[in-house]
Amino acid sequence: MNNEGVNLEKKFDQWLDGGSSISLDTKQTEIISKFTVFGEGDSQISGQNSTATGPDAAKESQQSKEVDSAKKEGDLDKLAKLLYESKGNAVASILGLAQSRSGWNPLDPEKKNNFDGFREFVSQILRVPYFSIQQSEDSSVHYSEENYDKLIDDVAGLYDSITAADKEQIKKSVVKLAKACTSRVNTSNTDTLFVQNTMNASEDGDIIVGLEQSYMLMEYDSHSGKGAPKDKYKTDIEVKVVELLFKGSIWTPEAARKLAAKFVKSWDDWLDDTSTPETSDSGKIKFCFG
Repeated sequence: MNNEGVNLEKKFDQWLDGGSSISLDTKQTEIISKFTVFGEGDSQISGQNSTATGPDAAKESQQSKEVDSAKKEGDLDKLAKLLYESKGNAVASILGLAQSRSGWNPLDPEKKNNFDGFREFVSQILRVPYFSIQQSEDSSVHYSEENYDKLIDDVAGLYDSITAADKEQIKKSVVKLAKACTSRVNTSNTDTLFVQNTMNASEDGDIIVGLEQSYMLMEYDSHSGKGAPKDKYKTDIEVKVVELLFKGSIWTPEAARKLAAKFVKSWDDWLDDTSTPETSDSGKIKFCFG
């Protein structure tokens, strides 16, 4: 193993031990600062939808069943082999460990300080030496019901890694998440935060983790009475996109074994456990895009 590989594994050891000794560079610090609430509102929601994309997504899902089985059996050798061969399940385990340390829970978006937990999650994964930053981009849009369709197109288009085949899937996921989060707040001038996460699995073993935070300052214009205008949502939105590359070619059997001994979470479990459920009020939100 060359010096670069040795340094990677040494730093990964530090991360597995908590990561507090790993310092962040200027670019990483700037990315964490992006995930900040803007303006003042009476609610903060931190929810997420996680979506699998890419040509090898189905393969990673199939391998996750083997990971779950080996985990249940307590077979460390088999887990280590699977986490080396299946880079998607290795990434899911890394993200799962980072989340467990952060206090962030997208299944309970109204949990106190959940947004702070999400920001800590971002801080944790930026310290993982096997991730490199591929994209960091900001966008700002003001919209009302009349241009929601264009908005969703624009939001989905912000990911560099999204292909045409994945775009419709991402758009549906964004709509579902928007409904899940906005159904939890019904007053004006409300802060709503949600994150669309993509796990993009390529055929060469690379995994791109995309985090797209949408900050919404929502105003709900409600009318009643015969002949009154229909209710309308008007929103200012700030979108932050960060994409991290996990390079499969530099992942090693030894790193996989150390991860398997520390924490394992399968690809499918990560996707399921980081997707905010809709509420009974979600269907009452009549977005024109779905």
